[in-house]
Amino acid sequence: MPLPKRNSLALLCLMLACCQKIDLTVTPEGDNPTTSNSVQTVNIVGTGEGTMEHPYTVTDIRSALPAGQDSVWVIGYMVGTAPRSMNNAVFNSDATNQSNILLSNDSLCADTAHCIPVELTTPNIKATLSLPTNTARFRKCVLVKGIPSVYLQRKGLRKCSAGLWLVDFDLSSIEPQDWGSILL
Repeated sequence: MPLPKRNSLALLCLMLACCQKIDLTVTPEGDNPTTSNSVQTVNIVGTGEGTMEHPYTVTDIRSALPAGQDSVWVIGYMVGTAPRSMNNAVFNSDATNQSNILLSNDSLCADTAHCIPVELTTPNIKATLSLPTNTARFRKCVLVKGIPSVYLQRKGLRKCSAGLWLVDFDLSSIEPQDWGSILL
């Protein structure tokens, strides 16, 4: 026997009131966390290994490309894009180029000498990370996964395969060993 409309609405409200927001920890084993309506966190505790938990920094990639063709995780701020070459770099949110982003350790960077280019090749990655589709995330911290390589005649990342925006995380104000859990 179906419930009367008024009772159905009251039951739905009661069910929604009992729901809780659950924090999930993303582990590096999956390496590509799925998105859901729940708040997610990632536990990042330092730099230097290229894993999600210990990502490389922009400085790590600029100083020496890791050997091999394996994808690595890099943490930095999206500060711009470089249409066709680093000489054409754009450091504002009005950019229209979707083929790459520029990462820096400094959220206010406007100098290509302190950036690495990250190639965005697939429509999904472009939607997730490109500046034109993420203008509200301009100068925000992001974790990206790609193959360390020379790109646009600079050390950078090619074939980006994943990206995670870090909510309200200030890379420069906390020492890497103290990063801990970060909201996605």
